[in-house]
Amino acid sequence: MSYQAGIPRAAVTSIGDMLDNCAKIQPGQEVLLVAHIDGLYGSDNMVDETAVSWIASEVRTRGANASVLWIDEPVKQHEWRFPPVVKAAMSGCDVMINHSFDLVFEEIAEFRDFVLDKNIWMVRNMATTSALLCSDWALTPYELVSEIRYQSSKVFTGSKNFKMTDENGTCLEGVIVEHQRRDGIPGGPYSMRRHKAAPYLPWPEWVHPPINIKDTSGEFVFDCMLSWWSRYIGISPYFTDPVRLTIKDCRITDIRGGLEADALKRYLKSMEEKVGDDVYAFDIFHFGVHPQASIMEHQCPNILHRRIIEHSHSSNIHVHIGSPKSSEKYPYWMHITGDIRSATLKVGDTLVYDKGYLTCLDEPAVKEIAGKYPDRPGLIHKI
Repeated sequence: MSYQAGIPRAAVTSIGDMLDNCAKIQPGQEVLLVAHIDGLYGSDNMVDETAVSWIASEVRTRGANASVLWIDEPVKQHEWRFPPVVKAAMSGCDVMINHSFDLVFEEIAEFRDFVLDKNIWMVRNMATTSALLCSDWALTPYELVSEIRYQSSKVFTGSKNFKMTDENGTCLEGVIVEHQRRDGIPGGPYSMRRHKAAPYLPWPEWVHPPINIKDTSGEFVFDCMLSWWSRYIGISPYFTDPVRLTIKDCRITDIRGGLEADALKRYLKSMEEKVGDDVYAFDIFHFGVHPQASIMEHQCPNILHRRIIEHSHSSNIHVHIGSPKSSEKYPYWMHITGDIRSATLKVGDTLVYDKGYLTCLDEPAVKEIAGKYPDRPGLIHKI
């Protein structure tokens, strides 16, 4: 591990983990760092120059070439772009490290297709500031969280009944089905290792592969959602009043609650005009895999980014509200979620979650890897 003067040891450790174990940077590679200049001045694309310079410096110590591209691309709802200057720069790189909140692999079809077609490794670095690079979230070993993701996948094989409940009123029953290639979601079987599935690499490691369900009915009650779309719905990603969905045979038949529920209903109605009736489909859920994905406000004042991070916590299960495909008319993937954090989930005879606790954290393979890093954050928060 290198150590650069002026870079805190915590950041050297976390950046090294990203570059060596996630991006797998090699000597001679061309590495492109992309960030929005408006992110320096309070926009949703939160970033700081210090974090970018630290990462570029550490790339160079590994014998690779680091180039930094600052873009100025104001976001327009339903007109999101893959900036041509970014596309041109990516055409000449081996690895792209993406610090953008707005330029996302899942939502923007043109960006996703370019990454997949060119097979360029795209690291989505969500620890976009110097404070986040020094957090327990970023310092948790990538190897450990990757193993949690893999171990949590093993139960999802074949066709199995599931039941999901929580203390807030969620009660869903249905059937898990085999992995299918979905719009916006690359990869193979649920249990495939990240580096074998696609060149898309979130860092810190983020969520379990999406799980397809059928014959599902019941109630789903949630009080927060993924923040990329909440800003367009016009609500905070943390709700004042819970939203209650009634589900029948994998369709949303009713939405109840307070102001957030009303806003969600209006937004889905407007999206129905763009992408069709599948805005009411309810056929995917999955969950976070990172046991340290919790950030204090002083470490990240931006509420949108805190919710992005907490979405990946190993206690966080989320469903997809709607699953319409992108099209030539609307080349984006609608990715609205409902998130719960204290669920009990049983798949077949296996208890996957116990009141918000992901039981695979007790697997010997997971504990063995945690033991390799006694001085790093691991499976249990320090008091």
